[in-house]
Amino acid sequence: MSSPTDRTPLHQTTGAKIGIAVFLLLTFVYAILIAQQILLWVFLALGVVVLWYAARLVIAFEKIARHLGDIAAAQSDAATTPDDAGDD
Repeated sequence: MSSPTDRTPLHQTTGAKIGIAVFLLLTFVYAILIAQQILLWVFLALGVVVLWYAARLVIAFEKIARHLGDIAAAQSDAATTPDDAGDD
């Protein structure tokens, strides 16, 4: 028996959000206390934000493509079924 798979995208899981928050906190502490360069951390944080939204964009495109495929399949099924009205 297999357990049902969780279909939640990675960017919506609590573990990913906590991991990113901890990563940003640790790098912020490093940038302030050791490197003493806040701008280094700002660039890192901007990179994380850009990657986050890029992942969300890819997932949105995948959902759009999946739904368009479903619509196309439904339309092709409707076009290939014979029409029962008439031809008696």
